[in-house]
Amino acid sequence: MSANLHQLEPWLYPWAAYLVQFAMRYGASVTSVRRSYYEQLQLYTDYLSGYSRYPAAPPGQSMHELGRAFDIAAPAKLLAYLGATWERWGGRWGGRDGTDPIHFEA
Repeated sequence: MSANLHQLEPWLYPWAAYLVQFAMRYGASVTSVRRSYYEQLQLYTDYLSGYSRYPAAPPGQSMHELGRAFDIAAPAKLLAYLGATWERWGGRWGGRDGTDPIHFEA
């Protein structure tokens, strides 16, 4: 599992890099970017088994597998700010409904 933003699609990278650069000033870090089918399967299985508090899409349905999603570890208040910013820029944030506040995708 990669935590390198360069694993994102080239058109998405500048937007994500700008957001993450800001977030890192406040102690945030990228925890996941591109995932293989099998990495996604493991995360999905862990989620279904109760080993993860964050949801994971079934393999083949995750934007992480396409290089169009990234996860950020940060305090809740910072994630809410980042999520609102990301949505203003046209992205989708997993914290809108409170289920996956670390997830950002396009």
